[in-house]
Amino acid sequence: MAALILLAAMLLLFIVLLIRRGVHLSPWDVLSNYLTRTISGRTEEAYHYLSSKNKTDHSLQDYQTGHSLGSGLIANLLARNISFTVEKMDIRNDQAAAVVTLRAPDFKQIMGDVFQGIAPDRIPERNLEAFIFLCRKISHYLDKYPRDATPMKTSTETYHLIREKGGWKVCLEEIQDSL
Repeated sequence: MAALILLAAMLLLFIVLLIRRGVHLSPWDVLSNYLTRTISGRTEEAYHYLSSKNKTDHSLQDYQTGHSLGSGLIANLLARNISFTVEKMDIRNDQAAAVVTLRAPDFKQIMGDVFQGIAPDRIPERNLEAFIFLCRKISHYLDKYPRDATPMKTSTETYHLIREKGGWKVCLEEIQDSL
């Protein structure tokens, strides 16, 4: 019986610490969670990391409409090649500025390659011929850029966070009293 009580007490302590950890996330954790959810297309979850001002300016539905990744298949194919690193976080009082290095496929180059020679007037009129034409073009792209040879682009971006009653939140606009 004593072992059962001890086990229940340890479980309760673990649950309390786990819940508390979720409430008091560091700015690093909040930004990482926001970016991870945004990249993976989980817009409702990403929305919860936004500042109250951002939530006032944009309803959940508006945010989801503006940040939806569309087809899950395409989003998953692209998202697996995107990574980020929070390089630096300057925290002063209730504000933070983070420098993030984001590595993603070079979408401009890829789209240029994909659509090169696929002008609407070049696509055959007959459905089967059009299907074969597009499959060949897409196959050419896949042959040109196997997964490990996709052209990549690295950028550095700044994100702002503010501390609110509920903890740190991502602020999509620059903070006036910026760091």
